[in-house]
Amino acid sequence: MATETSLQVKYIEVDRMGIVHHSIYPLWFEKGRTDYLRKAGASNSQIGGRGFYLPLTEMECRFKSPARHGDKVTVITRISHMSCVKVKFEYEVLEKEKGRLLAAGKTVHVWTNRRIEPINIEKEAPEIYQRLRQFSESCSTG
Repeated sequence: MATETSLQVKYIEVDRMGIVHHSIYPLWFEKGRTDYLRKAGASNSQIGGRGFYLPLTEMECRFKSPARHGDKVTVITRISHMSCVKVKFEYEVLEKEKGRLLAAGKTVHVWTNRRIEPINIEKEAPEIYQRLRQFSESCSTG
């Protein structure tokens, strides 16, 4: 299942060339990921409230076309791989009106406890694991 998160480029997000600074895209990925988890019924506050975290271990971003102040953008987020120890999210950032691809990327996260020690989320919190698995597969089958 993919989710869509809508944003509008703020003036503070652009550089001297008038385009969105590269450092903003990871923030947009995080907004998309947070929205995805919430819609899947496993929000960051629910996960953290249970004593689990999803720290970032890898990040990649490929820039395709510039975004500018005032542009409306959509962050499309999906889980492309999930296991009991790791989750890989993929993102596409599109200019909303024309559907132009602005950037594409991925992040990889591992499940940990509060001490940032790796865990098996399927054993520790099977309901969270199943919720995410079902949500991520709901679009692939239909």
